[in-house]
Amino acid sequence: MSTHNLLDRCQQALDLVRKHGADQAEVFGQTTRTITSAVEKDDLQISKSQQETRIGIRAFVGTQVGFASTNDLAKLEDAAFDAVTLAKASPGDPHNVLPEPSEVEPVDGMNDPSAESFSTADAVHQAIRLLETAKSVDSRVIVGEGDFTAEIRDRVLVNSAGAEASELGSLFTYWVLTTARDGDAVSNMALKFGATRTVAEIDVEPIARGSSADALGSLGAEKGESFKGQVLLDPYAALSLFTPLQFQLNARNVLRGMSRWKDTLGESVAMTGFSLVDDGRLPGGVATASFDREGIPHQRVPLIEAGTLRSFMHNAYTAHAFGVGNTGHAAGSAGSLPAIGPTNFTILPGETAKDDLISEMKRGLLVSRFSGNADPISGDFSGVAKAAYLIKDGKIDRAVSGTLIAGNVFEALKTLSGISRETENVFNYTFPSLCLEEISVTAE
Repeated sequence: MSTHNLLDRCQQALDLVRKHGADQAEVFGQTTRTITSAVEKDDLQISKSQQETRIGIRAFVGTQVGFASTNDLAKLEDAAFDAVTLAKASPGDPHNVLPEPSEVEPVDGMNDPSAESFSTADAVHQAIRLLETAKSVDSRVIVGEGDFTAEIRDRVLVNSAGAEASELGSLFTYWVLTTARDGDAVSNMALKFGATRTVAEIDVEPIARGSSADALGSLGAEKGESFKGQVLLDPYAALSLFTPLQFQLNARNVLRGMSRWKDTLGESVAMTGFSLVDDGRLPGGVATASFDREGIPHQRVPLIEAGTLRSFMHNAYTAHAFGVGNTGHAAGSAGSLPAIGPTNFTILPGETAKDDLISEMKRGLLVSRFSGNADPISGDFSGVAKAAYLIKDGKIDRAVSGTLIAGNVFEALKTLSGISRETENVFNYTFPSLCLEEISVTAE
């Protein structure tokens, strides 16, 4: 469905929901075409192509809200009626508001016109390249999982306050998970991810080679050592460990009293070299878009700046509740009510090379992947350090297995001793390597 036709359908739905008794209304429509080709256990799996158009309707009756969605456009009136009926049966809330219309500036490079002709055969070709490149590095490499996905997404939002926004975007993502086997020795799994907005920039080979090299590097891992001290997290491990930050920065959790940072806006929550931003307009970003789920323009939002908490992530509901500006963090699809979520979540790089961070460590652990739990409220974490390497006297000594790490994310933020200048994109996150202090390391 073209953008023009989707806009017409959304306008039609807006008229219908108001006809059925809504005082105010919002309609969000999406047409998504997805092509996926997967690999598993060293083999190409079934590839698929699908397209869906879905329209979500949010009806306001006073301060009451109801929501309904449909992927059958012949049933738009039924969905409009259901949304109003649900609103009338729901409790009122004074913070149920529509955001004021804002001018939306397009983001350059969101859509590659040549993506329209990208086919299932093209996706299969890229998946085969991913598989063959990984295997070409070394015969001991095993491709456990991976896929190549092409997505073209058309988004439209209209509401009764006069907001109207639309955008067409293309996105190509690819990832691979490998291990290596040499006789009875099996490595840890290694994951790499890549993404681009344009057909011409698709390049699956670097992530295939990188994943294979990481898997081979952990072959022959031995028992490690137990100590309390420095742990250097690679970006993939840092992502797994620092997910509690999103919970703390979600203004809905602040409103519910669930965020430990609810009363610390403007105060220090991390060491002074630590800065975290969320940039919905980041060029080429996986989550880049010109507007959020409620039609509010995306922007670059400093969340933590030089260790100081500067902002929470808000949608219209929480911005109204706190009496602050809307940061454009309404998240979700046409199949759900607007929630709150990050776009391109980025820890800004430091000034020290990763190799230099290693050279400064007398004894420590380098962790490429983390498998465990990080409690979003307490910040306590514990789990297995995967693809881990013991560091001695400033050099990587050997690969280790069966090593557990434990600590607290919020304490670690305040005692970070190093942030690498190198960063890596992991889905919609961009993280450097982080050097943590006073972490419990236990060799089983």
